[in-house]
Amino acid sequence: MFKKKLSLLIFTIVSCLIFIGSSHAASLSLSKSAGTISVGQTVKITARISNALDYTYSSFSLQYDSERFAFVSTSSSDCSGLNCRYIEGNKSITFTFKAKTQGSGTFKASGSFEDDNSGSLSASTSVTVGEAVTPKNLSSNNFLKSLSVEGYSLNPEFNKDKLEYSLDVAKDVTSVTIKATAEDSTAKITGVGEVNVTEGINTLNVVVSAENGSTKTYVIKVNVAEKDPIKTKINGSEYTVVRNKDSLTKPENYEEKTITIDGKDVPAFYNEITKFTLVGLKDDKGNINLYVYDKKENKYTLYQELKTSGINFYPMDGAKAPKGYKQYTIDLNGVKVKGFKISKDSNYAVIYGMDLETGKKGYYMYDIKNNTLQLYNEEHINLLMKKNELYSIIILASWAMLFLFLIIIIALCAKNSKRKKKIKNILERLGNEEEVNVPQEEEIVDEEQVVDEVIENEEEDEEEMYNIMEEKPKKKKKPKKK
Repeated sequence: MFKKKLSLLIFTIVSCLIFIGSSHAASLSLSKSAGTISVGQTVKITARISNALDYTYSSFSLQYDSERFAFVSTSSSDCSGLNCRYIEGNKSITFTFKAKTQGSGTFKASGSFEDDNSGSLSASTSVTVGEAVTPKNLSSNNFLKSLSVEGYSLNPEFNKDKLEYSLDVAKDVTSVTIKATAEDSTAKITGVGEVNVTEGINTLNVVVSAENGSTKTYVIKVNVAEKDPIKTKINGSEYTVVRNKDSLTKPENYEEKTITIDGKDVPAFYNEITKFTLVGLKDDKGNINLYVYDKKENKYTLYQELKTSGINFYPMDGAKAPKGYKQYTIDLNGVKVKGFKISKDSNYAVIYGMDLETGKKGYYMYDIKNNTLQLYNEEHINLLMKKNELYSIIILASWAMLFLFLIIIIALCAKNSKRKKKIKNILERLGNEEEVNVPQEEEIVDEEQVVDEVIENEEEDEEEMYNIMEEKPKKKKKPKKK
């Protein structure tokens, strides 16, 4: 009896030991992201070690059908390619493969683990590769087939290529209903239905998203008439003072404030440096711009804040052209302003205005090519102008001297021609001496007299020439021969 009880006890202890040893034996399993894929697609195979202790170390290698798949990558630094070594505890490792050909392919993993016990690890799974799927060509059509506002007409009439429209509604209207249909049934539309509007300009966007994700935005500007509007005229055109603050954008370095115009509150912006008070004016087309408001004169001047790489600049009218400059229209960041240039093709212009950061008014030199502004240095420019004037005088003097020399050369040529003519006359007279019935002695006297007259005339001509050049020489006349 005792022996039976002892045997039973020993059996129980051994069984417990065997159970304890087997209860924490590490195991390996393989799972797949998809059972069936197409040629060209990828599949993820995940190897998971489970039921391991903190000090369990596992190692395994993964084999696969290389004719069916191509290895792409692994997610763990514990693995060199498909060989994973000394993985501690429980862990999952993912391998990515790309399908090459159709058919069924198998993935097998085998290895071992070590802790208080040791044992082998193994697992397998399979994936079927089907025919390559041609990707669907997604539509890029994001045009509207129709667009309307219930009860109103759009301006201009709807055209799918036209993206901006406008309409006017009465002052008591608080909402409008937008209707639209897409040209392509796969496209989606947002911004339709009932939309709330307030006094002034309301910009409503209808966005069409094509099947491939590309979008097109149609804009409707709904102008709700103001109650008891404030009107003003500028250069013959009528404008309305904007009293809806949400329709205005505050410029940099300006503070919001409320002013009174015609006894009504108007949102405005004020800058302590420039001393400008800006209000919004809306034209008959619904366009809103900021204007400088002069309360004393009840005058509005368009506010143009032009940013260059140098300063923030506000161009101003009423300035005269600097010396040597002419007035031209200058394109400053796409805005036409009045400026002055030395010549039409000059790369520099002088513009009168204000530095908005300092409030300094004056002439500024604008570098058209580099889009930079700096304070106009009048002293430097005047020096350049004086140099230019000096160069002009030198050039004119040079031309005058050249002209004088030309006159002298012409005079010398004329004198030489006259001398030749006189000598020719003398020779003709000598040749005709036989025809003249006078004594030979008198003829000689006459000939010498003629030659003396030629010489005397030549000296007189020379004297006149030197008088022209203001260099009259002191030369004695030869006495006449008797």
